[in-house]
Amino acid sequence: MFPRTLGVETSCDESSVALLDREGAVEINLLSSQARSHAPFGGVVPELASREHLKALPMLARSVLDGAEEPPELVAVTAGPGLVGALLVGLRFAAALAWATELPLVAVDHLEGHLASPFLSRDGRPARRPGGTVLSLVASGGHSAWYLVRDGRPPFRLGRTRDDAAGETFDKVARVLGIPYPGGPALDHLARLGDPRVVPMPRPRLKDSTADFSFSGLKSAAIRAIRERGLEGAGGDEVPRAVYDLVASFEVAVVDQLLGPLERLAREHRPIAITASGGVAANTLLRERLEVTGRRLGIEVLLPPKELTTDNAAMIAHAGQLAFGRGEVDDPRRLDARPSEKWQPPGMRKV
Repeated sequence: MFPRTLGVETSCDESSVALLDREGAVEINLLSSQARSHAPFGGVVPELASREHLKALPMLARSVLDGAEEPPELVAVTAGPGLVGALLVGLRFAAALAWATELPLVAVDHLEGHLASPFLSRDGRPARRPGGTVLSLVASGGHSAWYLVRDGRPPFRLGRTRDDAAGETFDKVARVLGIPYPGGPALDHLARLGDPRVVPMPRPRLKDSTADFSFSGLKSAAIRAIRERGLEGAGGDEVPRAVYDLVASFEVAVVDQLLGPLERLAREHRPIAITASGGVAANTLLRERLEVTGRRLGIEVLLPPKELTTDNAAMIAHAGQLAFGRGEVDDPRRLDARPSEKWQPPGMRKV
């Protein structure tokens, strides 16, 4: 059994507060999106994000606490990685709440939250406990990496993007097509209508690490193809067929890059499950390809509900429950933001 846990997430541009019960079931998960505020700038503006968190967080927390069947017994909050100003808003709020209510507090790594999200559901079921080795992909606007997760051990990063994250790549290509931020969901829709064989796209391979991947060259190739075909700003109301085909071709190349290391890693580590999380884990093609690969390898594939793929407090609450079960507790008077990724395997460049 877990303590009833209030989760707080403010690592980037989503303000979220959630409450999980003693079995890890999601009772309440509220989110305030800032997408409309950042859309005119084509991406997240850090100071604007911090101000929006300041406005949204107290209202979200009050709604969760008022709607709770029982009060929380633990507070979990994202400490990093993320935007330092945004993180500090959530950290100070959660620390003050825990101090005032005399509740224990756990500072959660945002990536551990994503890694926990595939084990949650939105239909009231308890959180799953895999009890073995899990091979996990985290793919979002700021992160793209494969991790090995074993019971009771910190996640170990097996491979990562050397440059842009997958979600960032989607957003930048969408911007050139005239699609507002965030562009990933719109590109997903357009790709379903196109032919992925029409526009050649590169799949860069790195000589020194077969588990790493790169998106900068693919992003540049897609933007160059858009401009060569005169498709800048063509992703609006009346979309030409050429856009559908180009986006479909680009999407397949991104998914190929993300899943390129999968089969080798699965053979090497023999996981009992494969998971994917982060905003890009909502992508239709990625989910389909993971399911097909899992069936072929005879390995269960766990994917979070699409509403739990983006940054959310439910995953932070569950990661906090797991951390508290390992004996982790933080002092609210000494809590500080950790904007950089904390897991740095030997020989891998820091984020």
